[in-house]
Amino acid sequence: MTPAPAGSGLSAVLVHLDDGPDARARCELAITIADRFGARLIGAAAAQPIIPVYAPYGEGLIALQPEIAEAARAQIERTVNDAKAVFDEVVGKRADIEWRASSGRRGEDFIVEQSRAANLIVVGRRGPNEAPDPVLGISPPDILMAAGRPVLITPPQIRGLAAARVLVAWKDSREARRALSDAMPFLRAAQDVFVASVGPEASPGSVQDVVAALKRADVPARALVEDIGRNPPGEALVEIARRAGADLIVAGAFGHSRTREWIFGGVTRDLLNRAPMCCLLSH
Repeated sequence: MTPAPAGSGLSAVLVHLDDGPDARARCELAITIADRFGARLIGAAAAQPIIPVYAPYGEGLIALQPEIAEAARAQIERTVNDAKAVFDEVVGKRADIEWRASSGRRGEDFIVEQSRAANLIVVGRRGPNEAPDPVLGISPPDILMAAGRPVLITPPQIRGLAAARVLVAWKDSREARRALSDAMPFLRAAQDVFVASVGPEASPGSVQDVVAALKRADVPARALVEDIGRNPPGEALVEIARRAGADLIVAGAFGHSRTREWIFGGVTRDLLNRAPMCCLLSH
């Protein structure tokens, strides 16, 4: 892996750990990023205990059994400690590392809060056939839309990120410009950067402007023109990345909240849920 230039701008990486099957791989991937950029690595895990309550006699009185509540809290603490054990085992004796955890906070709220200490968040997404969310599981869309930090979404069992060839999914929008700025450490360290615009809002002229601006910033960028046929833009971007040999897609994330649920555009939804390579998304 090619080392990043000095002063790359990536000073701390926050990686989320859970009790799922991909936590170790995600931590290993985060280490490759931290090592490449000389960044501090922060591991984090959190969850709230689910404490059962019941209403006896149907009278609306909520009664809580103390021993059940204590058992639920103890289970969360054990699971958080197990996540820390994975983190400690993977990071070994590295000097610039830190662990942050809570056994009484909602995972998404805790990760968003701790992101103040980092300028990149690494989270994983579930595979299509994986078991239900682990105890320490979080919602990547919630993190993406609330953190105000770039979020690297990692597919299951991806253990490293070379990012030697990067695809920038360009759309002339605030979110895409934010993603381009957030991704500059990766873009400057890459061997090839491809800028592509697909779908009904594709703008070849704006792509050329982006390529020119990146070249002025010493990024080896070039426009990539591909015929996507009738494929949806999200699927087309993944296919373009495959053809280009890119293992990282950079894109703006487009969405809004509706009754506590995030509603995303098609490209963002596809990249969040199905992209087989890492995606660096910004909102």
